[in-house]
Amino acid sequence: MARNSRHILGVVGLLLGAGVLVAGTVHVSNMAMLTTDSIQTALRHLADGQYDQAERKGLALATDSATPAPRAWAIVAAARQRRGECASAARAYRFFLATCECPATQQFALAQIAACDKPKSPRTSPLPPSRQLADDTARKLADVHDRLYTESTEHFVVQARNPAVAQLVAAQAEVALDRICRVILAGQAYPHTVQVNVWADHDQYLSHATDAPEWAGGSFRLTTVGGTLQRQIDLTQRDKLGRFAPIMLDRVLPHEMCHLVVKEYFGDTACPLFLDEGLAMLAEFEADHNRTRLAGNAIAGKAKTTLEGLLVRRRYSVREPAVFYAESYSFVEFLHDRVTPEQFRAMLQHVKAGCTVTDAIQRSLFLPAESSFLGELASAWEDHAVEQSQYLRALATQTD
Repeated sequence: MARNSRHILGVVGLLLGAGVLVAGTVHVSNMAMLTTDSIQTALRHLADGQYDQAERKGLALATDSATPAPRAWAIVAAARQRRGECASAARAYRFFLATCECPATQQFALAQIAACDKPKSPRTSPLPPSRQLADDTARKLADVHDRLYTESTEHFVVQARNPAVAQLVAAQAEVALDRICRVILAGQAYPHTVQVNVWADHDQYLSHATDAPEWAGGSFRLTTVGGTLQRQIDLTQRDKLGRFAPIMLDRVLPHEMCHLVVKEYFGDTACPLFLDEGLAMLAEFEADHNRTRLAGNAIAGKAKTTLEGLLVRRRYSVREPAVFYAESYSFVEFLHDRVTPEQFRAMLQHVKAGCTVTDAIQRSLFLPAESSFLGELASAWEDHAVEQSQYLRALATQTD
């Protein structure tokens, strides 16, 4: 990376030595000299590891309405690449490539685009809590006692008819909440207390979580009682065979908790369905590669939902729920992995303020509004989804 960074700086330096970067300028005017000074400032930011400043300065130069310096896209691309934002870096390198006339510089830009487009392995989640349990512990967690046990932590009051279950759920709830707020939502505070009820089986769960669908194994609720907002999550301890249900710890608990945190963050603003569900699936301790395969297969075939349709889909209009949830997870994972935490949080803030998702993404990346952006984003995501699906299929073939 250090060697590549010096190469990038060298290329931009050569461009500066060959003339000013301002498009259409053939003489060194005062404005051109000011532009060159700004380029040097952006390069210093880049060399000093101040990537956000370098990107903003380069983007301002490249998109300046009066005297654009389109080759400053090289600085924008390099800053994004060093932050690990491969998709947006490749896009900036393509803008840079369009300005290149020298074959060597063109080859450099193409090489960087290829490096940015190189597929990554599918996301791996932290080790699921259930995988950390010994067999005898899991058997004891299936026991249901006559009395109700309560375990309290900083953010949770957990009640279950098994003391070990209450302790385990309380501990893992704190772990999940920390990951949701700190990693997935990029620093979201949550100074509240949540009541968590762990019901012995599915029938008990449904009898208490009356608004939950028949197939659900967990749910969250926000209710106002006596002017006080109460937060509640309901879970199921055992599966249909009477065994402890590891899915409750690994997926249902963090999934429903993320829904709760997201709901409170957006408040009266409706969170887009794909984003709400995608974030909740991203919060799960165990990544479901079946979703990744399904998303890629749907996109490669005829069952896909276009990105434009995915971004505006509402619950009542979902006709292919499995594909919808798979694509929601795939796109949110794709986006979350390719922007900085600050940019992802800025995107959420723009959506909360009423922006469309497309506009919110462009604003968070300091990109000018362009009608082609959604199509380019869709193409990059679809390529990624198909590559991930193919990777998992190849991996499965090797292990068979």
